[in-house]
Amino acid sequence: MKRLRQDEGSIVLEAALTMPLFMSFVVALIAFIQISIAEMALQSAVSETTKLMASHMYPVDVLYHEAQQQLGQSKLYAVYGSMIDKIDSARSAVQKAETFVDDYASWIPDPIVQIVQWEKEKREKMETMAQDEFKQYVDNVYKPLVNKAFVSIVANYANASVLNQANVKVTDVTLPDLDHKEEAFIGIEAEYELKLNIPFYRKTVHIRKKAYERAWVGAG
Repeated sequence: MKRLRQDEGSIVLEAALTMPLFMSFVVALIAFIQISIAEMALQSAVSETTKLMASHMYPVDVLYHEAQQQLGQSKLYAVYGSMIDKIDSARSAVQKAETFVDDYASWIPDPIVQIVQWEKEKREKMETMAQDEFKQYVDNVYKPLVNKAFVSIVANYANASVLNQANVKVTDVTLPDLDHKEEAFIGIEAEYELKLNIPFYRKTVHIRKKAYERAWVGAG
């Protein structure tokens, strides 16, 4: 009986020593799985958004170079202003006719139209502001506006069963240079705040993913 009690005591002691290690392993495994699933979902959302935006850049490129040819040596903000007028005119034709209008300008998505508008304002500010003042405008006004415009698109492609759309944030957007086709790439970097839902363990993890895609523009 004494020997049996010693064995039972040894088993209890070993269990007491190994159980915390086992529970830690289980907690770490659950956390790893949650993070991996969130990473894949965020990467998919960023990649799909980048592809979507890249595929809609061709009509923007066409409008941009048409406006350049028409306006000649005009300031760049005037070129972007002409593009916006063309888009508005094409959309108005669609709404009035309530039928299909074969005009590429009418089918440019709203987020890209908004970015063209902000780009016009940025070019105008560049002409009137001092260099340091313009840099502050780009960092504090222009970039946050562009990033915010992409949040809803990225969130729309996010798997709602995996990612909470309210926790998705776009941290950086690279827009294509329409004057240099070799640099015509669009890139998006997004961040997701993941709150690990694990027993006895509460921690928030910030996941970042980015994607780049060559914009669908004409040859240089």
